[in-house]
Amino acid sequence: MVPLSTSDLNNPNTYPTFLNLPAEYELNDAYFSSTKPRKHWCFLGGVVSSNVLVRLMLQVEDKKGHGILVAFHTDDRGASFQAQCTPGSTIAVLYATQHTFAFSPPGLRLEEGAHIKVFPHTLEAMLRTSKAVFERDRTAKCEGCGRADANVKKCARCKTAWYCSKTCQMNGWVAHKDECAIFRDVQWFVTRNWETAINTHTFPVERPPWRALVQH
Repeated sequence: MVPLSTSDLNNPNTYPTFLNLPAEYELNDAYFSSTKPRKHWCFLGGVVSSNVLVRLMLQVEDKKGHGILVAFHTDDRGASFQAQCTPGSTIAVLYATQHTFAFSPPGLRLEEGAHIKVFPHTLEAMLRTSKAVFERDRTAKCEGCGRADANVKKCARCKTAWYCSKTCQMNGWVAHKDECAIFRDVQWFVTRNWETAINTHTFPVERPPWRALVQH
């Protein structure tokens, strides 16, 4: 059995479930210097529902199906993420920690400056796609005709699907176009160095413009 890459979204250490996240009080200089280089991790949660009272609140499920509360304590109270956080989307939070709420079970409290990104794919689809990325890299065969030789080249957009010729790529585009977008999103994770990178990882896309929260 091939061991999971640290970049694979299915890896339980790089992408821990909620119960395996560090608690807020654990994160200090000693925590990050306890191993060299800097520790890196990312929480992934499938959005189940959202509501707005004073701020945007999400009910999400982690990779094990454990339900948790995600509360936006950003300056705009989550308004800039509201439109993206629809049921079936996936929220990713770099360096997430467990927070103990006063009147709710433990969950995630997202402060201003938190590294957050929401993807328009289900968590299950992202996990499945991540597995496929590594499987395709090992086989490296044309998606069109099935040939496996040194001449196959990757799709320029998603860097995952292989093709041996322009003809095969054009013929395979109808089947590939729906998966190309999710492969591109997953590639951000699988191409990061989660073990030896010294600097903090950040998502490349800037937060959407500020907007007011919409009450449900």
